[in-house]
Amino acid sequence: MKTAIRLGLCWIVFISAMFLSGSVAGALHLRAGVMPAGISAQSLFLAQIVSGAVLVIGLWPLARSLAAPSVLRASAFVAFLFLAFGVNGMIEARKFTSFLDGGIGSAVVFYSGISILVGTIVGLLFGNSGSPTGLQSHGWPSWSARVAAAWLGWPIIYFFFGMCIAPIVVPYYNAGVGGLRIPPMSVIITTQLVRSPIFLVSSLPFVALWKGSRRGLWLALGMAHAFTIGLYGLVGATFLPMVLRITHGIEMTCDSFAYAGLLVLLFAAPSAMTSARPPADVQMAK
Repeated sequence: MKTAIRLGLCWIVFISAMFLSGSVAGALHLRAGVMPAGISAQSLFLAQIVSGAVLVIGLWPLARSLAAPSVLRASAFVAFLFLAFGVNGMIEARKFTSFLDGGIGSAVVFYSGISILVGTIVGLLFGNSGSPTGLQSHGWPSWSARVAAAWLGWPIIYFFFGMCIAPIVVPYYNAGVGGLRIPPMSVIITTQLVRSPIFLVSSLPFVALWKGSRRGLWLALGMAHAFTIGLYGLVGATFLPMVLRITHGIEMTCDSFAYAGLLVLLFAAPSAMTSARPPADVQMAK
């Protein structure tokens, strides 16, 4: 099956998941989140459809190079979407916007439906059942140090790039544009310390199941994070000023690739760096 057709099927599943989650939320009489000012439910729905295509495209480079049985691949994507896309998305929306005020239940249903259906179809349609490169082999002291470095690494990356764009975005938050708000610094720090293990737990399965070079893993994992955590929401946030969407898009892309690079350096097996090349003795024989 051609890649374009498989991507199209994944997008159709995303749209179906939206309808299904909406039906479930309605049947359970769950209250929806606060609608941004100046935008209708219809326009928001259309924007979500476009965002769905962005989500699927962002996952594709990572999905096609995983080497594991289809059940493991699907499980990895379901977990990643539920944690990095769903749980993280709700945390961000709850702390930095008013979108989920009173609408947590419907958001849980939405993210659960997307995660299960889209994660499953992406894992089933892409990848292969070969042998992955896997994680580095370390003792518990080394693993503990690396996990601690990854846990503290995300907040450092977040604040570094956040400070770079602060002069541009802070005035919009202070003005409450589009329901945005800035919580106290103590809340921001705590939130990043909570988000960090969520990103780590949801990303490590991909490092373990990857088959290819470290560079390829960095690019694919960085793209998956950038599109899932950042660009998906920004593409659909048509109610926000374009300068804010572009600035945050650049920031989140830098965050994502910096964090993906950190995970590759800490956890990816060194052999992944040369797995795509023939052995040196074979090269000399040519």
